[in-house]
Amino acid sequence: MHDPDPPFRPVRRREGYLPLEDLGLIGDGATAALVGLDGSISWMCLPRFDAEPLFCGLLDQARGGHFTLSPEDLVEARQRYEPDTGVLTTELRSPTGLVRVTDALALRSGADLTDDAPADRAELVRSAVVLDGNVRLRADLEPRGGGQARALFSGLEVRSSRRPDLRLHLRSSRPLDGLHSTHDLQQGDRLDLVLSWGRFHRHHRFDADAMLQETADAWRRWMKHMDYGGPEESLVRRAAITLKMCDDWANGSLVAAPTSALPAPIGGIRNWDYRYSWIRDAAFAVFALRRIGFRGEADAFLGWVLDAFEYSRRPRIMYGLDGSPVPDEVEDSELEGYRRSAPVRWGNGAADQRQHDVYGEILDCADQWLLSGGEIQPALWTSLAELADAAGQAPSPSVCRPATDCSIATCTRSHPMVWPATRVPSCCAVSGWSTT
Repeated sequence: MHDPDPPFRPVRRREGYLPLEDLGLIGDGATAALVGLDGSISWMCLPRFDAEPLFCGLLDQARGGHFTLSPEDLVEARQRYEPDTGVLTTELRSPTGLVRVTDALALRSGADLTDDAPADRAELVRSAVVLDGNVRLRADLEPRGGGQARALFSGLEVRSSRRPDLRLHLRSSRPLDGLHSTHDLQQGDRLDLVLSWGRFHRHHRFDADAMLQETADAWRRWMKHMDYGGPEESLVRRAAITLKMCDDWANGSLVAAPTSALPAPIGGIRNWDYRYSWIRDAAFAVFALRRIGFRGEADAFLGWVLDAFEYSRRPRIMYGLDGSPVPDEVEDSELEGYRRSAPVRWGNGAADQRQHDVYGEILDCADQWLLSGGEIQPALWTSLAELADAAGQAPSPSVCRPATDCSIATCTRSHPMVWPATRVPSCCAVSGWSTT
């Protein structure tokens, strides 16, 4: 999706679902959403990545819920990002006209994305403008399990049947009849929608253009720190933004993926919840960001790893985004799964697996932390030393979660990663970092 001028293509579905490549990611460092080539948002968890989804039509097109902004009788569409931003545009053509929908999870005005701090506004912006002809535009907001709406202030208060804890407010530049409405628009006409959560009496000014511009500006300021001149630069730039959208800016952790229960392969049972931070995967990602100029993200992650390890007092292959234990795994029988690939799972039962490569990953993070100028206090140093002593004491069954019981006694990757687990403490001690 890095092509600045992609061709239009028919909107196609397989077993009722858009192909995954026809979904664009938007994010704000607290959560993320997937926007389809058909103008639907079929995935968004509120208020954070690992919360129960408000919309999860991605996992059940009939019952999962969605937020759709699309012309009637859609023929073809295309998607692209505003250059060097997380702002996504989708152009949708009907037999009578062409409309552009711009989507973003809004960032605060003047936000500095290099800072290890939240920058989200808890607002989703959807702005539609008719570029040619005329269209009948549908606006459908359907939370999973249904919802109710009533007039409130300059829009609608939305109550989700499954999420009574969420206080949702939908504001619009045009009158709304309810959660489902249609709007007859001519060339140049627009419809702006802003969905807010957790803010009823302290709203930001309703100015979709300004919100989108401020969000784009924040992304572009961050991208100015990128230092890369190698091959496929446009791909690398887009990959950096995608990784940043999977970063939990408040904590410094990184989700393995902002989604849950997508099958590998279609029809299979490897439908895991990846909305947590795997030490191995996240370490690869943030070290890649460091190599192209984004040192702040790497330093924030290194600090988060050490905090999580110190809090848990044991090495885990994954942690919750705040360093807490990952929730127990449960199956959701109400949802059919993406392209009917059941079961849908929330939480992750592999959190307590013993994989010895994580010993090396944690201690390598400690090494990187020290090299970047960080300090390790005596109590944490003692725990890291005990971790080094424990490395290699028992076989590691797997580097990834098997679908069935694994009969392999050892894992190829685990053994090499035990080496840094024993090397790093000695190197640190020789360098004068030991506190004992």
